[in-house]
This record gives sequence, C-alpha cells and structure tokens, in this order.
Amino acid sequence: MQEIHIYVSGLVQGVGFRAIVKRHAVLYNIKGFVRNLGDGRVEICAQGKGEQINNFIHMIQSRPGNGAVEGIETKYRPMQEAFETFEVR
Repeated sequence: MQEIHIYVSGLVQGVGFRAIVKRHAVLYNIKGFVRNLGDGRVEICAQGKGEQINNFIHMIQSRPGNGAVEGIETKYRPMQEAFETFEVR
C-alpha cells in the first residue's frame, strides 16, 4: 500500500472536480480524501496499490469532468494513517 499526495492546478474548483475525483477513487479502490486549497489548487491524498494509483492519476488527468487540469504535482509520503474510505472535504 502506498500513499501519494497529488496537487492539481487549473480549473478545478467550483466545477464539480472533487466529486469526479471521488468517483474515480471508488472505481480504483483508492482510499483517502480530496479538498480545495486556498491557492486555487485541489489536494488529493490517495492510498492504494501502485497500479491502482497510476490508473487513478491518469483518469484524473484525462477525464476531469467540467474542470480543466493544467498541472499535477505528486509527492509520495509514508502512510501516517490508513483511511477506510475516500471522502470529499
């Protein structure tokens, strides 16, 4: 199990992007959360297996719903806590 924090920039707030991310997370059995940041980006904490996470990130980039992804920054981190679900914060 891996944990990655994904920072997404572009048109990702106010367009239903977090709900789309949650749908993708459920599809790929990803646990964690998604939340808006004050600087206009969205942060995603994703926990899952390597291939699941890779597919999840690809889906976020290629199918952002009504949003428009301009950039993605990723940071792998040691797991601090194990999430049981994926939630929108």
